[in-house]
Amino acid sequence: MQTIKMIVSDLDHTLLNNQEMISDHTANVLNRCQEKGIRIAFATARPERATRQFQQKVQPDYIISNNGATIVAHNQVISNRVIPNDLKNRLIPELISSTNITCISVEAGDCLYTNYRGEPWGAEWNAVYTDFKHTVEEETPKLSIECKDTVAMKPMIKKYSSLNFYENSGENWFQVMHRDATKMNGISFVAQRLKINTEHVLAFGDDHNDLEMLENCGIGVAVSNGIKPARRAANFICECNDDDGVAKWIESQVL
Repeated sequence: MQTIKMIVSDLDHTLLNNQEMISDHTANVLNRCQEKGIRIAFATARPERATRQFQQKVQPDYIISNNGATIVAHNQVISNRVIPNDLKNRLIPELISSTNITCISVEAGDCLYTNYRGEPWGAEWNAVYTDFKHTVEEETPKLSIECKDTVAMKPMIKKYSSLNFYENSGENWFQVMHRDATKMNGISFVAQRLKINTEHVLAFGDDHNDLEMLENCGIGVAVSNGIKPARRAANFICECNDDDGVAKWIESQVL
């Protein structure tokens, strides 16, 4: 197996267990990797601020957040691909007027603007309720859309084909980003910054937004609880997220 110089892992349903925590065992394994000089990166759909509770156990070298739109290193944003304002200002009113859309959430600045009135968001999301009657002025790396019918979203996805739409598996949610905002593009950016080839990157994931990195990094490993396309895209399959699958695979194959 090639030398691993960076390990990149998705968070939800991959590195995090079913209690949405990094286990002590997993934290220990990742910290041992860093002691050996292996860089650690989170690659997640979450904004960076919604990863800070996990950084108390593992301090990643890089956080590839908002599905690759925003990259943070040592608390500094080093790359931020945002949705162009003209597209955002056309898309949001169209979503508001659609009978198929039940919720819109917009990452902007350090807040999540949302018209969702259900179960309260956790404090880490810094959610602000809005009816979106006023334009969101801040730069926006990601929109999240909940709909009644995912098939009915196809015309809108086609109309806004210059944006990147990801469907969350098992949920009626879509995430919308700049067309170049992907986890793999984020990994490539970090690898270039570190002057390493992506052949030396080990990636872990479980969902649609992980497929590209599972296919294109040197080694892609899907957790056994991942969706079928992720398991097909990966070179290997490890145990599930709730059984420290990522940590066990690293222990047996890297450390």
